[in-house]
Formats: sequence, C-alpha cells, structure tokens
Amino acid sequence: MIEFLFNSLWGWLSVTAIIVIACGLVAWFVPPFRRLALMIGGVALVAATIYAKGTRDRAALEQRRKEEAVAKARKSYDEIDARHDTDDDVTRRLRDGGF
Repeated sequence: MIEFLFNSLWGWLSVTAIIVIACGLVAWFVPPFRRLALMIGGVALVAATIYAKGTRDRAALEQRRKEEAVAKARKSYDEIDARHDTDDDVTRRLRDGGF
C-alpha cells in the first residue's frame, strides 16, 4: 500500500487531495492556524504539480528514446534485407549454423 501512495501518480494526487482537504478544514475551523494551513496546502499542490509534470515529461522522453531505437533497428534491418545473397552465402550460413 505504501508503495502505491508514493510510486504512482494517482497515489501522489490522492495524498495531495487529502492534505489539501485537511488544510482547508483546519483553515476553516481553526482561524489562528489559517495562514499556516493555507501555506501547507499550497506547498502540497505545488509539489503535486511538479511531480505530475515530471512524470509526463519522463514518459515523453522514454517514448522518444523508444521510437529512436526502433527507427535505428528498422534502418539496420532494411540494410540487411537490401543485401544481395548468393547461393554460396546462404549455403555457408546454413552449414555453419548461423544466420
């Protein structure tokens, strides 16, 4: 349970929502702590926003890296497929057990 709360975006947003609601209740019912409660709630919102943006940017970076790797592999495979094989090359590779 604790891993879900701090290792997923939904977990961070849930914890942030609980903190903000608790701070709102403290600010409403305990006026001497209103300023402190609002500051803590604001910090929680800013932290959740930064975490969400970082998560989104990291996912985009990983997707971009994956697409680059696939493009590089596809280019390499296309170059290999474009080679002309003679019967001697095919026979030698089959005999040696390699492709």
